[in-house]
Amino acid sequence: MMGWNQDSERALRAYLRAVIFAEPLQFALIDKYGVRLADLKALRVLRDLGEVPISVLADALGLSRSAATGLADRLERRGLLYRRPFPEDRRVTRVGVTELGVIATEDRDLYRHSVVGQRIAALSPEDQRRLADVLERLTAVDEPRDEALVSSERAR
Repeated sequence: MMGWNQDSERALRAYLRAVIFAEPLQFALIDKYGVRLADLKALRVLRDLGEVPISVLADALGLSRSAATGLADRLERRGLLYRRPFPEDRRVTRVGVTELGVIATEDRDLYRHSVVGQRIAALSPEDQRRLADVLERLTAVDEPRDEALVSSERAR
């Protein structure tokens, strides 16, 4: 592991400012859909998996089954996720994304019209690519690239 230096400190401070800078977008998501940015990851994963047992969702998200059940409870209350018993074994509950949940994962206008989105759009194409490259490397360990998003963005 590399040691900390002035550049490391500067990068960390800039990252923390960026997280704070994104808070209005977080609030907009909460106002519109009742979810946080982190909840969208669960919805995207579930959208890509299709209807699955909660245990499969838990494994895909790296959560305990009880944490995934709590997440499903919260998303279901907001109308973003549905549950249904598995016909072959009624002890198994399957979950899936509702139409509203899909809309929430694909609401590009919310992001594009946010201050963060507008500031990113104002960057030069070269700076946008560099920012994307750095952020993708930074987050690659925790979250695989959302290939559905990448594909839809390439098509534009």
